[in-house]
Amino acid sequence: MGAWGMGVFDDDTSCDLLYEAMETDALSFIKKAQNHKDAEYLEYDECHEVIVAASIMDYILNGTKYNHNTDGYDEWLSKQGKEGIEDLKSDISESLRRVLSEESELNELWLENEEDYPTWKGNIESILSNLNG
Repeated sequence: MGAWGMGVFDDDTSCDLLYEAMETDALSFIKKAQNHKDAEYLEYDECHEVIVAASIMDYILNGTKYNHNTDGYDEWLSKQGKEGIEDLKSDISESLRRVLSEESELNELWLENEEDYPTWKGNIESILSNLNG
């Protein structure tokens, strides 16, 4: 696991996905992550895709900012529209719940770290709460 912290963007994979998202528009990136809600098991990269999509959605819909070190990301986010994003909220929320389940490689990896797992899980639950609040 290329993580250096428990935050949403404290992982190499999530940072790489921010750059991938910035090559398109938020709606397209979120739609791609939406497809993971029906997977039997979420692989590591798929989990991060859902988390990044959910954090982008949270910013667009609620203005929630997450710490990151990605050049140009804030500017890109500020140019994203809300149209169509709200319609994907339930699917992304369902996918986030799956990230926290037994059908998630990322959850399995974080469970191995008993000390930090509650904080990591709480960060994901916070995004979920923001999307459904």
